[in-house]
Amino acid sequence: MRRPFRRALFFTTLVLGGGVLASDQHRGKYDPNSPESLLVRTLDAIRAERLDLALSSADTLVKRQPDFRLAQLVRGDILLAQSGRLDKFAGPRSKDPRAGGLRDEAKVRLNRYASEPPTDQLPLNLLQPPSDALAILVVDSKASRMYVFQPRDGHWKLTGDHYVSIGLKGFDKQDEGDQRTPLGVYTPVSRIEGKRLDPYYGISAWPLNYPNEWDDQQGRKGHGIWIHGTPLDTYSRPPHASNGCVVLANEDLKGLEPLLVAGKTQIIVTDTVIWSKATDIDALRQSITGAVEAWRTDWSTNDMDKYLSHYSDEFKSGKTDLETWERDKRRVSAGKKWIKVATKDLSIFMVPGQANLAVVDFEQDYQSSNLSNQMHKRQYWTREADGWKILYEGTPKI
Repeated sequence: MRRPFRRALFFTTLVLGGGVLASDQHRGKYDPNSPESLLVRTLDAIRAERLDLALSSADTLVKRQPDFRLAQLVRGDILLAQSGRLDKFAGPRSKDPRAGGLRDEAKVRLNRYASEPPTDQLPLNLLQPPSDALAILVVDSKASRMYVFQPRDGHWKLTGDHYVSIGLKGFDKQDEGDQRTPLGVYTPVSRIEGKRLDPYYGISAWPLNYPNEWDDQQGRKGHGIWIHGTPLDTYSRPPHASNGCVVLANEDLKGLEPLLVAGKTQIIVTDTVIWSKATDIDALRQSITGAVEAWRTDWSTNDMDKYLSHYSDEFKSGKTDLETWERDKRRVSAGKKWIKVATKDLSIFMVPGQANLAVVDFEQDYQSSNLSNQMHKRQYWTREADGWKILYEGTPKI
């Protein structure tokens, strides 16, 4: 009887090493009847050499979610292990050419519960979400996970997370057709309902505003990056399976849809979430808000030397470089007797995949002796040797 157990242990160590059972961390915190909970219990039962319990959980799982291909593969391997005919989990004997991807899916799902996100920390990207935001979604590309943050009692809290698939070639999209998922701060521009979709995209799709202003500045190409569901006959896909989109199980996407607001909800796609303490986040936020306030104050005094000192030598807005920007601003300033600038509804996010780059949005109220206007403004600030400087300034695409 030991031989099947040893072979079972072999294929589970391919999924997750270490001695802590994920279900120990998982127990009592999540719906025990969800597909992921049942999968966690199944895989941990295999690691504990309890193939009887593993098969019982697997049977429940495939009955609950018959289109969960990973669950069907695991159940088949348990049966082979019990018969002593399994060489390795999702190995050469598997008839499914995507077996390697399914093995990767098992690993990242199990790793999520073996290492819980810290409850007293937030992603460093979330410096100052909009005051009216319902939620911020953060995609950890390496972990194949989407974390959901919502305001609770005046603080942002982690309220849920979901397994996701990203691009076949990974992340950091640069070119059209490179099958990578972009890194950055995005928002959905619309919702495409299921009846207007190919069934491959699931119950709905939310196109993102890729390429955004910063992507354009960096020369990144491509289009058609969506958040969407899985094929209607498939519960989930392997971690790297899309052409660059972020893909969730249909039931997870359905649960998230009340939080998705076109043109409003921020979706941060990062390579790896950097969990940070509140004190570190506060310090970084204050340094950036201080720089924005100094920029506003100097512009309001109509002192062009001080105002322009807030712009990086690498500044560019579309085809406008710093030299052209400075010339235009000095010309306009010469015709003003006074200027007053007010800002409100400030939001700040650190941009994934970039060192010391923040995107800042706010509502701007500009008043002067001969012109008044209000606009939504977006700036990208970079931390240089002498402080934070503006790299880009303009109006958002949406």
